Amino acid sequence: MRTLTIAFAFVCALLTVSAFAQRRPATEAEAQSYIMSAFLSQADPGSMSPGVALGPELEMEFKLPPGTDRAEVYEAVMSLTGEERLEVRRATPAEIADYGRRRNLDTSSPHPLFTVSDGQISLLLQYDLQALNILFVGQLGLPDPDPVPAVAALGPGTLAPQTGLVNVAWTAEFAFNSTKLSPDAIAKLDKEVVPKLAGSKEIRYLHLYGHSDRIGSAEYNRRLSERRAEAVRAYLVSKGIDAGKIEVFGYGKTLPVKSCTEHKERAALIACLAPNRRIVVEVQAMP
Repeated sequence: MRTLTIAFAFVCALLTVSAFAQRRPATEAEAQSYIMSAFLSQADPGSMSPGVALGPELEMEFKLPPGTDRAEVYEAVMSLTGEERLEVRRATPAEIADYGRRRNLDTSSPHPLFTVSDGQISLLLQYDLQALNILFVGQLGLPDPDPVPAVAALGPGTLAPQTGLVNVAWTAEFAFNSTKLSPDAIAKLDKEVVPKLAGSKEIRYLHLYGHSDRIGSAEYNRRLSERRAEAVRAYLVSKGIDAGKIEVFGYGKTLPVKSCTEHKERAALIACLAPNRRIVVEVQAMP
């Protein structure tokens, strides 16, 4: 078993290097392999994001405060599961709903959620397909020891106070095969995003996630989605936002919000897929 584990981890490491070399986000299948490798090897703290967060139930169990070094978080999480019968898969809507809107988990984020289970314990993980690391770990089946009032899902331009911070989640769509911001998108940026950024004392992070529809090759759509994110970056910089605070990610067609399999005629398909041609702005700042 140990030999197979080492071999599996080595193959996953090669896949990770390949994804970085191609400057493309990992597929969900690759992400599942990377997560499996991290749990089987028991020696990959780099699989955790530097700012990895724990669900409140695990913070209480491990007695680890927010901001704990990722190596310590990794060691604590790895102690929960064994090597036998380990399964990694996309989290189901029912699992996500049962876990609920707990502190430290951003369900409005485009990063996918996965379930890791050894048959006895099941963990909920949020994974960054571009940075190739785990952003959040929670344990399914445990009550929330620190419930917070339910809030509506963040929509375009919505602000939500969280631990003294300002969080902004904003989305805009693009025309087919275009990287040009529409007048409506620019107007909304000027009204709903730019003033909040300009009024913040400190921007913790500003992430721009570009997406495309499924028409065309994977590489073409990755580049198109990246150019869409770059277009928003250029606009925000022109408004005085520090370019050094902005990170751009191009996810191509890997994270669709609509499939539109019922549409065969091209014009109808293009119209149906419009929500996939989007940019997501995600900001955390000090008020």
